Amino acid sequence: MSQSLSPELIEAARRAQRDERLAGTLAAQCPELQADGLDTLVHPECQMLAHSLKTHGDANLAVSQYFAVALQQYRVVRQLMERLFIQPDRIEFLDFACGYGRLLRFLVHRLPHESIHAAEIQHDAVEWVRQRYGIHALASSAVPEDFDPGRRFDMVWAASLFSHLPDELFGRWLQQLGDLLDANGVLCFSVHDEATLPADMSVSDDGVLYIAGSENADLDPAIYGTTFVSQAYVERAIRTRLGTDTAIKRLPRLLAHEQDVYVVAKDHRDLSVLDGFRYGTRGWLDELHIDDEAGTLWLAGWAGSLDAAPFDCVEIGLDDRVHRQSVGEPQPKVAEVLGRPGLADSGFSCTLPLPQSPAPWLSLSAVAEDGERALIYAGRLHRR
Repeated sequence: MSQSLSPELIEAARRAQRDERLAGTLAAQCPELQADGLDTLVHPECQMLAHSLKTHGDANLAVSQYFAVALQQYRVVRQLMERLFIQPDRIEFLDFACGYGRLLRFLVHRLPHESIHAAEIQHDAVEWVRQRYGIHALASSAVPEDFDPGRRFDMVWAASLFSHLPDELFGRWLQQLGDLLDANGVLCFSVHDEATLPADMSVSDDGVLYIAGSENADLDPAIYGTTFVSQAYVERAIRTRLGTDTAIKRLPRLLAHEQDVYVVAKDHRDLSVLDGFRYGTRGWLDELHIDDEAGTLWLAGWAGSLDAAPFDCVEIGLDDRVHRQSVGEPQPKVAEVLGRPGLADSGFSCTLPLPQSPAPWLSLSAVAEDGERALIYAGRLHRR
């Protein structure tokens, strides 16, 4: 893991991953997941977790964010499969640029292991996902035309790849992955839309801005940086590389509520089944304070629904006690940043009595009225 992180923070993150309560908390977010057999260990060199640790400096927050994004990605993929395929459990799936298996740890509980294929340019990641999750894993390539898995797929998923590719590789990888689709297959990939750029930055006249450098310092910045694109750029690249009869569906700010997801299918396939796609719920814990003298816990943050489903509550678990906290406090900045006016009053705060145990387990979930939920926080509190 990143050498800039303290050994104490790295060890705290490892303890958080191994906590006996974590698997149960993660499984509670999705009804088809079972705590037994749910792998909660993250590869020690995973750049995504290292980035969260560096950003927050808190093991529980970083581990919670890592798994919250993983669960949200899993729910997106599950929903895509269920909407696009008559028999979603029988598709051949490729997770391209899979990293250390952020999605795969959950996907193996939804699809047969033999139907899941993964590719990654980092060789230690290939070995990790093959051994850890028992799936087909193969090495990718820096040259798109050299990647040949020797088969076709019903669904190719490429999360946080095209959001990092320079212009010269963007179209070539589109064509290479598109050529791997079966007759009724779909390619799904994510990008940073130009709308997420700071006000003082913009894409070129061609609709693309490439910045050398990313959270993954192990990859060559000449082929992997940070990319922002316009919708016109993406659609032009798709039709140039995959044909003018290609069906395209854009789902804005779907992945991790930051990246657009494009769903691409050949031969004018009807993608209207993706209309009304569920975005689910989201939340964040801004403040956590323990008052040992009073024996209380103070929590403050925000949570809400990102689609039409009414929001219910923040479900707070403290050991075996459950508290349902309503929202309603002003959070105008959240609404502005996420582009969701309905989140303007998404704030919450509460004081709860602490259990007698010296290290109680705390979990928070954002819950919609229809039961859709998202992880906000999971971790053990350590009292003085």
